Amino acid sequence: MITAAVVLAGCTGTTETPEPASPPSVSTSGPIFPDPSTFTPAPQGAIDEDSGEIHGPRTVPTWNESSRQSAIAAAQTVMLAYARPDVGFDEWWANLQPFLDQKSTQDYAYVDPSRIVATTITGPPVITDETSAYVAYVDVPTNAGMYGLILSRVDGDSPWLTSRFILPDGVN
Repeated sequence: MITAAVVLAGCTGTTETPEPASPPSVSTSGPIFPDPSTFTPAPQGAIDEDSGEIHGPRTVPTWNESSRQSAIAAAQTVMLAYARPDVGFDEWWANLQPFLDQKSTQDYAYVDPSRIVATTITGPPVITDETSAYVAYVDVPTNAGMYGLILSRVDGDSPWLTSRFILPDGVN
């Protein structure tokens, strides 16, 4: 049926060639493309497909006096929040969790604070290893012995967060 229509269309007997379509009209009053200044600028960095967060360039951390002081202050603060065996879990966790990184938040979410033997800090925290500007090893003296803390940060502008509490020798 279709073949017959094509054949019949070719048999009209006309020898004229069809006129080409006229080109679309072009406005001379403005640009052909939209004005780029009206667009929302693209985000700087990569967009995480799962969370929608924009991840851009990060400040590379360095060890300087400011980094050292902020690591010592972070160790002092987190140890004060940790060494509180006399408070209930909910209060203890609410005070401690903001100073933990994501992994340690999972690791310490089930700790019973009444089992923590330290109750006071007995001296200033001391950085014992600063091999990486992203990780600080800090010793904190307490009434139960020397606690070791591992602190980390994701870049130079981020705060130090606690990755691990290392118990004093002889403490379980």
